Amino acid sequence: MGPQLAVVLPARNEASRLGQVLRAIPAAIGPCGGVSALVVDDGSRDDTAAVARQAGAEVVRHVISLGKGAALRTGCDAAVDRGFDLIAVMDADGQHRPTDLAALVTPLACREADLSLTYRSFTGEMPATQRIGNWGLSGAFALLYGARFQDTQCGMRAFTASAYRRLRWLSSDYSVETEMLMRAARARLRVVEVPIETVYHDRYKGTTVSDGVRIFANMLRWRLPMAG
Repeated sequence: MGPQLAVVLPARNEASRLGQVLRAIPAAIGPCGGVSALVVDDGSRDDTAAVARQAGAEVVRHVISLGKGAALRTGCDAAVDRGFDLIAVMDADGQHRPTDLAALVTPLACREADLSLTYRSFTGEMPATQRIGNWGLSGAFALLYGARFQDTQCGMRAFTASAYRRLRWLSSDYSVETEMLMRAARARLRVVEVPIETVYHDRYKGTTVSDGVRIFANMLRWRLPMAG
């Protein structure tokens, strides 16, 4: 039997789209022996948890919203505790396509990489502020850490359970993606990058300018000796 995969989805007030996303997650992916969905309900005020359970996902719930990074950490900790070999993380609002999971996790299942990242085309589908911000943060990361990734802010990625122990982040907010890459660079993990389609259903969602400033400030702070 191949490795067991947990797909972790942090979700806050995503009842309208979550069910469709969960139902599109394949029951089997390439060399993986099994696929299970684990939703972290981050203090939702709607029926997110009920929708997730109805679609067959396991649900872990935060009573109050703790932020994306905290929700991802809760979900990944739970996946490791349950003995999953591989962990994929993706958004619950449909901006990440479950059909991309096979290309994402196959290099891990075949032991060709420890961390698998996705990258988007910075086209008109992506709001201008996100395009500029993502380009700037990716460039800053390369300058500060000597490791260049095509899209440091894309949240759809996957890693082995053993790699997660070295990636495990402290960030509770949108800095999680960048901190993960900082830790990957320091640990010299084997990384692959996979292209995915750029999808934006809600142009107001995602990282804001203030989030970008905070992420850049954290990059500088983590670069200091003994940080992280």
